[in-house]
Amino acid sequence: MSQEEQSNAIELSFPEPGGYKRLAEHISRHPELSIYQRYDTLANENLLFYQAELAQVESSLRYVQERDRKSGDESCKQYAVSWYRLSQSANLEDPNCIEGEQYQLIMKLRELMAGYQKALFYQSKMLSLRRPHRKHLEDLRQWMRRPTMGRIRIMSQDWRTWETCEESELLTFENSMMDGFTSWITYTLIDIYHNLLGRHIHKKRTDTVLPLNYADHRHTVTYSHKSIARFTQAITVLLACMLPIGAIVLLYSVENITTRLGIIACLTGVFSISMNMFTMATLPEIFAATAA
Repeated sequence: MSQEEQSNAIELSFPEPGGYKRLAEHISRHPELSIYQRYDTLANENLLFYQAELAQVESSLRYVQERDRKSGDESCKQYAVSWYRLSQSANLEDPNCIEGEQYQLIMKLRELMAGYQKALFYQSKMLSLRRPHRKHLEDLRQWMRRPTMGRIRIMSQDWRTWETCEESELLTFENSMMDGFTSWITYTLIDIYHNLLGRHIHKKRTDTVLPLNYADHRHTVTYSHKSIARFTQAITVLLACMLPIGAIVLLYSVENITTRLGIIACLTGVFSISMNMFTMATLPEIFAATAA
């Protein structure tokens, strides 16, 4: 069989390109890959449109209220003090009736305010969602592109969400916070370990979309985030136990006061750096712990 025929045979062994269903299934198995577009510009533009429309309705309402207050009609004057009179002023048979104009504007204002406040609430929630980690975004892009993995082909305009959007334009529901040490292990050391050793000794996944007789990267190695978290937690606990014990032993073995003071200063710095790297303590908490 010629090389061209082999290539054609391999291409024929590929499954049909996947779409939203295959992508959704993959995200369900890996929640950290729940990455979507923020649409910050559209959201802010929507708020600005609401604001502009509300400003226009408010101006019209104030004008009508003042007009009714100065009206010679006693019924219109009572609109400012009687909701019953105001609510009964709307003429359902003639929506353009001037006596019901104030009531109609209030109803329109109520509808606009509800939409505006809802949009504000959702925008505030949107802003609280974190941007995806660079490594998660790159992993998702590779999985979608590679024919031996997802082979996702989105034909509509939203394809750019995962292909061209920057991290600042995206958001993720994954909210697990990591300390500096765990983040370094997860996103840097694991890659080094996998390239040198892990890919040769770990069991590879076989639930890929390609037939198992396809020889080129048909399997992937998966590292559990829970296992990594347990490993880093064990290291942190061990360090927390050894650091004070080591400090006591070191200070006990040194008799010179000046040297002891220098060691105490160095150990204080090591303690502060360790809190910053191995925990998610805030700056005030680090200062408080160091002073104690």
